[in-house]
Amino acid sequence: MVVHFGNRNQLSYHITYRTLYHDTGDIQYVNVRNNGAILDLPADSAVEVACRITADGPKPLATGELKVSISGYVHMIKAFERMTIEAAVKGDRNLAVAALNFNPLCPSDELANIVVDELLEAHKEYLPQFFKNQTSFR
Repeated sequence: MVVHFGNRNQLSYHITYRTLYHDTGDIQYVNVRNNGAILDLPADSAVEVACRITADGPKPLATGELKVSISGYVHMIKAFERMTIEAAVKGDRNLAVAALNFNPLCPSDELANIVVDELLEAHKEYLPQFFKNQTSFR
């Protein structure tokens, strides 16, 4: 029997759920809490790593420490992620801009300010914490 899926993501979800249900122990790459899989990242970091998929959920496979060639980059991205989360929780626009400046895809502070302002305006309904007692973003 051939099962057709609309896109690759649907196929991936199907395989993962089938593996969970049948407890086959397949190894798949999924996003999970680090919990020591990558030794030089915090346990609560989200990472995409090889996991054994069991009926109890994905179990990250230990990968050791990051290679020196990528360690700095990964830590910079994790700093960006953590600062972004903190900015969102606190409703701190300045921290959101600082976080975006950690992202290597953002070439300047000027662009970071523009992007943050546009994102906040576009998603104002979902980010009220940024607008308490403020008449403008800056």
